[in-house]
Amino acid sequence: MQQVAPPARVRVFVDTNVILEAFRIGCWPALAAAFLVETVEKCVEEALTGDPADPRHVTVDHDILVAGLAARHAVDKRTIARFALAHPASAGLDDGELHLLAWLHGQGQTATVKLLLSTADKAAIVAAGRLDWLDIVTSLEQLAQQAGVSRVQVDQMARHYRQQWLDEIKVKVRLGIIP
Repeated sequence: MQQVAPPARVRVFVDTNVILEAFRIGCWPALAAAFLVETVEKCVEEALTGDPADPRHVTVDHDILVAGLAARHAVDKRTIARFALAHPASAGLDDGELHLLAWLHGQGQTATVKLLLSTADKAAIVAAGRLDWLDIVTSLEQLAQQAGVSRVQVDQMARHYRQQWLDEIKVKVRLGIIP
């Protein structure tokens, strides 16, 4: 009897917001088990910092975060500068999203490798649209469902991590309503 190999896990690149929400609702372990979750150093740094006195603060356990990552990528100033020169409209991105998009852009893999980008940052989604990457942008909700996360956890998710919200933003970007 021939053994069938399990399907290859998809590479998913996540920003700080997705990391924080995945920890907030408790679905990080399921995501890490179902996907090859990757990010950049800046997003790790941002996820691990913040004001603990802020009522919206999400505590992220360093060891659990790092253990769940298939890779975390360093982004040098040259990579960011090349991206900024090639895409000056992306200059307003938050640092984590800027580093993540710059790293992906510098790798040139989005057209050749099966990967997904998950963000709930509207500016990052717009930038992905300018890069012709809207088709690889996915919601945390969709990832969580594919990872087998419970309905209770998915129901706790904020609106901007949901597929319906992302679909609305993508349509507006494609129609030029959000430039």
